[in-house]
Amino acid sequence: MTLDDIPRRNGLRFPEKMALVMGEQRLTWAELDRRVNKVAAALVATGLRPGDRVAILLANCPEYLELYFGVARAGMIAVPINYRLTAREMAQILGHAEPALLIASSAYAQVAEDALSQIPPLPRRWLIGDGSMAQAIGYETVLSGMHGQPLPAAGSDTDTFAIFFTSGTTGLPKGAMVSHRNLIANSFNQFVADGSRQQDINLIGTPIYHMGAVFMGITYMMLGCTQIILEQFEAASWLAAVESERVSVALLVPTMINAVINHPTIDSRNLSSLRLLFYGGGPMPPAVLTKALTRLPCGYTQGYGLTETLEATFLVSADHVLDGTPLQRQRLASAGREAVDAEVRIVDDQGHDLPPGQVGEILVKSLSVVSGYWRQAAETQAAIRDGWFFTGDLGYLDEERYLFLVDRKKDMVVSGGVNIYTKEIEAILFEHPAVLEAAVIGLPDEQWGEAVTAAVVLRPGMQATAAALVAHCRAHLASYKKPKHVIFVEELPKNPSGKVLKRDLRPQLTASLSIDHRTEEPRHG
Repeated sequence: MTLDDIPRRNGLRFPEKMALVMGEQRLTWAELDRRVNKVAAALVATGLRPGDRVAILLANCPEYLELYFGVARAGMIAVPINYRLTAREMAQILGHAEPALLIASSAYAQVAEDALSQIPPLPRRWLIGDGSMAQAIGYETVLSGMHGQPLPAAGSDTDTFAIFFTSGTTGLPKGAMVSHRNLIANSFNQFVADGSRQQDINLIGTPIYHMGAVFMGITYMMLGCTQIILEQFEAASWLAAVESERVSVALLVPTMINAVINHPTIDSRNLSSLRLLFYGGGPMPPAVLTKALTRLPCGYTQGYGLTETLEATFLVSADHVLDGTPLQRQRLASAGREAVDAEVRIVDDQGHDLPPGQVGEILVKSLSVVSGYWRQAAETQAAIRDGWFFTGDLGYLDEERYLFLVDRKKDMVVSGGVNIYTKEIEAILFEHPAVLEAAVIGLPDEQWGEAVTAAVVLRPGMQATAAALVAHCRAHLASYKKPKHVIFVEELPKNPSGKVLKRDLRPQLTASLSIDHRTEEPRHG
């Protein structure tokens, strides 16, 4: 089975059932399958061959998903592009992937042209929507001349489905080669963890160029479920979509859940259809999760994994209890236990396995682990050894193999020769009633090597001093862990999937320390 079999099979099983919904745009499974056939036929007619890369530069829309399937049906490889990148950053990805075709929407035509001007010219370009792009042919014009009959099978499940460039929270993006088998295996793991149902309605609010939206969408599309698509996440529109479309499942990252549960209209919405929120991007701070379970009392499942591993562990709904035993409450802070086909190891710097409770690097092995990075043999060899993916995350397993994430290996602060894990401090800051968001990093310090530095966003209408937040941390943590600097900011830099970009935060906070913010009152809130 390859992923393009999904619309074909569902077109036979549920021809009149809605497959994709975005506002007034509605496609049944039969209609989606026909359009996928047209996309595949158009790619072949354009002169592309199996294995060629097709770059996609779009915001969330139904065309994005039909392109994923159409590219797969033609035996080619999709290269989704983050539309928030600069032209220079896009040029790096395009130059590395060397796509034979770029498909962009009119909204991103200019940045696409600017990116293409920095690399050898691409001979083929398709444009979706009104507007113009140099040398581009209109997408619907291309499809209009194609038949809707299927092409012969073009590949196998071990072929690369897409190259997903990593978000780059710690460095330059690398192209993870995700196969059809990787995603299908992940879907079966998720079926077990989620209790996925054929009648579910999935809301896609995270960016479709990102792995999270893709694996969630693939899982529920395999079952023939309807997908509701938001162009981009915004708490009010997300809540409205859940209510109006009777959404039952959705994926959000912790920062998005925080925005939803703090939105002023949440109590006036009928959200009774929502049975499950799937969250990833790391465990939620306990204070946020407790509030979520109270304000939005549906089932919750957490998935831990990277683009390169997909979901390796799950903290299932049965684990999300507020009134459980002390051990159950402790495990709310975990990332759950291994997926059905996954295995996790914790190793030291020499690669030796560590016993339960000891912190080390997290290694993952499963059918969902990618084969490597596109045209980056050295990086592949460093990351994947004997089938084990070295995540760069730090954590430990308890006696029953619940995985606890401690930090990114590169985000750990070493102050006075002592390892300090930033997620621990962030969790305490989130417990303060005035704190909406917080991120902790280490900045150079002449005395200690690195100084614990916290960037804090306050809740609207709330006030707090740096001294008060330091005192709050000192009351709940060992003194050496408390922030040396607390800097109030209007917002934290994030990628479109909601992850805080500590790489971008670091120079911002370094510059801010030219003023002594440790005693400065916040300028907002």
